[in-house]
Amino acid sequence: MRRGESAPAPVAAPIRWWRLRPWSRNHLMRPSDRLEATLMLLTGAVVLLLIPVAAAFGTATRVRLEHQAQALAAAVHHVPAVLLEDTYLAPESPDYAIRPVGTQHTARARWTTPHGDRVAAVPTDTPAKAGQTVTISVDAAGNLTGPIPSGPENTVVAVTAACGLWALTAGALLLCAALAHRLFHRNRLRRWAQEWTQFDPPPR
Repeated sequence: MRRGESAPAPVAAPIRWWRLRPWSRNHLMRPSDRLEATLMLLTGAVVLLLIPVAAAFGTATRVRLEHQAQALAAAVHHVPAVLLEDTYLAPESPDYAIRPVGTQHTARARWTTPHGDRVAAVPTDTPAKAGQTVTISVDAAGNLTGPIPSGPENTVVAVTAACGLWALTAGALLLCAALAHRLFHRNRLRRWAQEWTQFDPPPR
């Protein structure tokens, strides 16, 4: 600096909110800034704490699905059914919705129940001719039943439910935090404008 020149005005370093400790008495932080930083830290902590909660929810969902599958398996029994026609590829319609995954061959069949004979379209693993006997699964009333969910299928459903719960809850919290941050930022800009007006009055 040359002789006669004025010293440069000090420039404040930018404040990083993630480096500040809102619980300490930092002279650089106003009460509103301290509240904002505390809100952001709490939001991050809650989002992390939601992970074990979602995992517990997924575990409970899988246990519930396994119990339901066991109850369905206990109520289902196998009976013979006589095909009334040759098998064909099942069309995509509600009448042929009850069939295991990967089973495309279907034919109308007749089987005996305690309440009389039943006739409906049944799935078959392989092509078959009319008059052949196949084994089908029915409930206590003699109605044709669909495939029982397996263990891997229940696991996929439980994992999807856990991830969905965590994503929805965490997304809602982050959205609220983002809205709060926007409000704090607007208030901060308004306060800076007021302070700038006080320290730098317009010329007369």
